[in-house]
Amino acid sequence: MADGGYCKVTMTFGEIYEEHAPAVYRCLLAWSRNAALAEELTSETFYRAIVAEQEVRAATARGYLIAIARNVWRKQLMRRGRVGEMPVDVTAPAALSAEARLDLERALEAISSLPEELREPLVLYAQGGLSYDEIAAQLEITLAAVKIRIFRARQKLENYR
Repeated sequence: MADGGYCKVTMTFGEIYEEHAPAVYRCLLAWSRNAALAEELTSETFYRAIVAEQEVRAATARGYLIAIARNVWRKQLMRRGRVGEMPVDVTAPAALSAEARLDLERALEAISSLPEELREPLVLYAQGGLSYDEIAAQLEITLAAVKIRIFRARQKLENYR
């Protein structure tokens, strides 16, 4: 159990997938604005985690997986040749009701209207479930900058309504 104050929690990869795949998918959906693409990139994220030489630890799994998802998304953008742009095609999952699809499309459109420096920390926090500290580490910015950017993003979204 505890070894020198360190408690190791072990989970199977299936358990890690079950717990963190929804957050990874939500981030990719917010970035891509396309349900099918978000599903494909979520699969690619977990594939990369499986084949990586690095062990996925339960305590840091979400941050690690979302970092992989960010890299997968950026590579997707480079393949398309549109680095920094959000795709204009909003595709919601077909299983949603018409009203829910419209709400999702509006929310994704509002998020995509944010500048990248505000959008990324907000998505990592709201969709990825990362802490401010994890976001600061992942984006290589200060904790204060994370707080300010998320606050400003929320303000802009409030004005979007």
